Amino acid sequence: MIKKLIQAAALLAACSGAAQASTYDFSYSFTSNFSPAHTQPPLVTGSFDGTLNGNLLTNISDVSVAVNGVAFNGPLSIGSWNPSVSEVNFAPNAAVVSTDGTLNNFVIVDTNDPTLTANWTNLFYYVNGTGPQGNSQEVSLQNIAGPSGFDADSAGVG
Repeated sequence: MIKKLIQAAALLAACSGAAQASTYDFSYSFTSNFSPAHTQPPLVTGSFDGTLNGNLLTNISDVSVAVNGVAFNGPLSIGSWNPSVSEVNFAPNAAVVSTDGTLNNFVIVDTNDPTLTANWTNLFYYVNGTGPQGNSQEVSLQNIAGPSGFDADSAGVG
């Protein structure tokens, strides 16, 4: 089962009764299914600005992602995977980012082409439901110039 290692932590908290944007950090460590196999496992880290509503983060902006400390080329787009059309939905607030990993459905990539057929060099996604490869939960890193990784749980979210 996939360990839920993406953890959002508020860096700035402004409690005035109304939800306000804060900066959140996240990380994901691939423990298997990564390449090149003889290297250290890819560690994906990043941050974004957003508003925490319950366990969901909304109004996401200023996304940054790095793999083993090397930043993704930008600008980056964030959206959600739509399995019915096999495309990424880049509409505002389409991405589902949660403090509960079983609710995540987000794709971060350096293109805004929903079919992902345009040139891109970096892609990171964490999708529940039916992922791009058909599993019930998938976390994938595709990095043209560096390490890649894939974790899947086809038996159920765990």
